[in-house]
Amino acid sequence: MRLRWLGHAAFSLEIGGITLCLDPHRPGAVGGRFALPAIHGPFDAVIISHRHEDHAGWTPALGSNRLIDHDIDLGPVQLRMRAVVHDLAAGTRAGLVRMMSVQAAGERLVHCSDIAAFSSADVAWLRGTDVLLVPCGGTYTFDGQQAADFARQVGARWTVPMHYADPRIDLPLRPLADFARAWGERVVPAESLDTKGNQPAGALSLRRP
Repeated sequence: MRLRWLGHAAFSLEIGGITLCLDPHRPGAVGGRFALPAIHGPFDAVIISHRHEDHAGWTPALGSNRLIDHDIDLGPVQLRMRAVVHDLAAGTRAGLVRMMSVQAAGERLVHCSDIAAFSSADVAWLRGTDVLLVPCGGTYTFDGQQAADFARQVGARWTVPMHYADPRIDLPLRPLADFARAWGERVVPAESLDTKGNQPAGALSLRRP
C-alpha cells in the first residue's frame, strides 16, 4: 500500500495493483475559496465519500470517468462504505457522508470523510484498520481533540490527519497543531506512506504536495 496526500482530504492510493484517487477537490471550489493545484492522474477509479465539491471535484485531469460511491470489488481490492454524520445534529444540518474502507492483500485503509460524530458501532466497524485518515479541522468535522480521541479508540497502525487549515483554503478550519497537541509527541512529518517501508507507527502529518 502506497499513500500520497494531495491536499485537504484528497489522496492517491496504490493498492492491489491499482491506483485510486480518494475524495479529490476541484481547484476553485466553494466559490473560489480553494487555491489548491489540480490533481493529475491517471487513476483507475475515483472514490468519493459524498458530493460536496471539495470531496467530489472531478476534472478530466484525473484520467478516469469511473466515480464510485458504493460497495464494490475492484479485482482483489474490496471497497466498503459506512454512513456517518457530517454534523453534531444527527446529520440533520449537513447530512450523511461515507467512511470508505479499501482493503487488499491483508491491508486495510479507511478514509473517514467529513465525520463529525461517532458511535461505538462505528469504532467496531473500524477494528483492524491499518491506516486511518481522519479529519481534524473542526467546523465541519472533528476538531483536533475529537480526532485524537477517536483515533485512539480505533487503534490503527498509522493515523493520518487531514482536512485542517491551509493558507490555500479560505475555510474556517483549525490548524494541524491542535491535533498534534491532543495526540502527543508522535506526529512524524512525511510526504507519503508506504506500509512496507520504515515509517514509525503513530500519527503522520503529511506535508502539502
